[in-house]
Parts: sequence; C-alpha cells; structure tokens
Amino acid sequence: MTQKVPGGRSGSSPQREEVNLVIVGDGGCGKTSLLMVYAKGRFPEKYAPSVFEKFATSVTHGGREIGVTLYDTAGQEDYDRLRPLSYNNANLVLICYDVTSPTSFDNVLIKWYPEVHHFCPGVPILLIGCKTDLRKDKERTRRLRSLGQAPITYLQGEETKHRINAELYLECSAKYQENVDDIFREAVKRALAASRKVHKKNNSCVVL
Repeated sequence: MTQKVPGGRSGSSPQREEVNLVIVGDGGCGKTSLLMVYAKGRFPEKYAPSVFEKFATSVTHGGREIGVTLYDTAGQEDYDRLRPLSYNNANLVLICYDVTSPTSFDNVLIKWYPEVHHFCPGVPILLIGCKTDLRKDKERTRRLRSLGQAPITYLQGEETKHRINAELYLECSAKYQENVDDIFREAVKRALAASRKVHKKNNSCVVL
C-alpha cells in the first residue's frame, strides 16, 4: 500500500528510495491542477500556464518511505525544445488530456506519445483523463455539440491506452479530488518497479 506522508519531506537518506514522475500534456489540460491537488492539497482556481515546476513529497510504500519528485512541464510549443530536459532520470511518465477537449486527446497520439517514446524508451506510461467533472457541464457539452464533437469516453481512453502501450488508463477530477490519490499510488508503485530494474544505470532517459 502506498500512502502519502503528511508534509512530505524533501531531501534523501541512504535508506530512502527516490522516484521521479514526469507529467506531460497539452497546455490547460489539467495536469498542473492534478499535481497541485496531490502535492499541495489545493485546487488552483485560476489557470496560469506552467513553464517548468518541481514538487517534492514523500509516501510510504510497503512500510518504507519513498521520496517522490514530480516534474510539471509546459505543454506549449514554445517549450518543445526545453521540455525534454525534464525527462532526464524519469521513472514514469503520466500523459494527460482533458476529457472535454478532443484536440488534447488527439495530441496524445500525435505529439505526446511519440515524444515520450523518443526520449524515454522503455519508461512506463500512465494515461490520464482529466477534468471528468466537466463531462456533465452543460456549457462545455453545448460548445462541443456546436462543433460536432462530444466528450471523450472512458472506452476511447482505454483504446488509446492500448495503442500507446500504457500500463494503465485512469480518470480524475482534480477539482473534486476524485481518484487523485489513486493515480499517484499507482504511479509510485510502477515507478518503483521500473527504478529497481534499472538501479545500476545512471539514467532511464537519454536526451539527444
């Protein structure tokens, strides 16, 4: 079982394992809110585009304390050349999209998976559908209908999970803190397994 340590400490000790989680996705897809709710316990009411942010926390897993570093990345094209630096030493990557944004969903296959696969070959991936509370938002669904679109379904997410060889597809609402802890519990568990497989190597990712 993985459980977050209250006021998770930064720093490391010889007894403590460390894992690095990188989160990517289109700008505004909800990835920063997901990280903020998990790491800080609060939902950011105003959207502010991220550049590069790093959060440190601790969890207990199997009775041991695990240091977790979370890397939030910029989804905008302006940062395409800098973002790969965040992939250094990644033990797991979370690819996020907004379930009410077909464009952000399409970009999982068009942009994010190819980029992650290039810079992090062999690193496990979780696919995350964000903002599930907006599936029932009348204004959002009305806008989609006017464009001949609809919210992305759970089944569509599952299908894409298989196409990108992700280990899991999970959905969440950061605003209502639904499934947030579950996502990072699975992420830490799978990142630990990957880290232990490559513990003799210095880097899990190669930046070219």
